[in-house]
Amino acid sequence: MLTATLGGLIKDYRLKKRLSQLEVSLKIGWKDTSRLSKIEQGRVGKPTRETIEKIIQALDLDDQEKGEFLLVGGYLPTDEEIEKVIKEVEERIDTWQYPAYLIDFSWRCFLMNKETAKVFGFPQELVSQASRIKPNLLEFVIAPRELMPAKIWKGDDEENLKPFGIAQVAQFKVEQLGRESDGWYKKLIAKLIENNQFRKLWMEVKPGFYHKKLLDYEYKVVKLSGKQLKTFKFHIFTSRLISDQRFQIVLYLPVHE
Repeated sequence: MLTATLGGLIKDYRLKKRLSQLEVSLKIGWKDTSRLSKIEQGRVGKPTRETIEKIIQALDLDDQEKGEFLLVGGYLPTDEEIEKVIKEVEERIDTWQYPAYLIDFSWRCFLMNKETAKVFGFPQELVSQASRIKPNLLEFVIAPRELMPAKIWKGDDEENLKPFGIAQVAQFKVEQLGRESDGWYKKLIAKLIENNQFRKLWMEVKPGFYHKKLLDYEYKVVKLSGKQLKTFKFHIFTSRLISDQRFQIVLYLPVHE
């Protein structure tokens, strides 16, 4: 869920760097401050990524500041940025002995380990091609049984679990509040809404249907059918990358009973 505006963040960084609107505007190549002033006040539409890159350079932001900036603005990572982050985290994810995967703020998944496929029953092709396919976690709500045969419940603890579809849709609506007009959001929902099952969930499930006390923690129960029925219970921790806060690593730890 958004807690800041892009224009407000631009102003905050500008003041932090002790730069005037005129100084930033001239660095960008604008002849006066009118355009920057309108952006800071939120009086114009969302700037293009090209314009934002010019503002980032003019403000002399480091990688961590840039990541926060792009997250608040809702700018999806480029393929080059995705590839760079994958190289940074793939060893950690591949060697994690339980499910682990890499996502961005829009819930696109770029990397998952073999344990993720094993627990959820995903085909191995999904693991090897995740960076190309970029499946969105919201899509798994209506995934065919051959793609995801597992049944899932999630919540704060064993006593407060919700079925996967309800929890996933409600959580998405909460986390993406304020991004409804972004192109990627409208494209994703327009695609999924064509499915009758998803359309029903989307219309009926409200954000308040699923509550989490902690943004970076979740409890999940996974039941996988096959030759032998298996039940997995996990504590799930989500951590944003310091280098680029648009990305998150999701790590599973088994519940010991």
